[in-house]
Amino acid sequence: MRQFEAIAEHLHALHQAARADGLRIKRVIFESTYIPKLYATRRGAFIRASIPFMQTRPWIRHDEHYHVDFDMPCKRH
Repeated sequence: MRQFEAIAEHLHALHQAARADGLRIKRVIFESTYIPKLYATRRGAFIRASIPFMQTRPWIRHDEHYHVDFDMPCKRH
């Protein structure tokens, strides 16, 4: 399915951009039943090895969107 290919490419691009800035993706909140569809994409091996999905059940449905949280230290003022 093309939409999962596009999501996988988006997650790969976000991962690359974060790494370029010395950051990392902390967590992706995504509907767990759709994760195997990401694993079946061209970037599937990368997704499986590099993208940390939220392990607990999200508090709202994520079947039409997803969240990406970055591990970024806050600056003190």
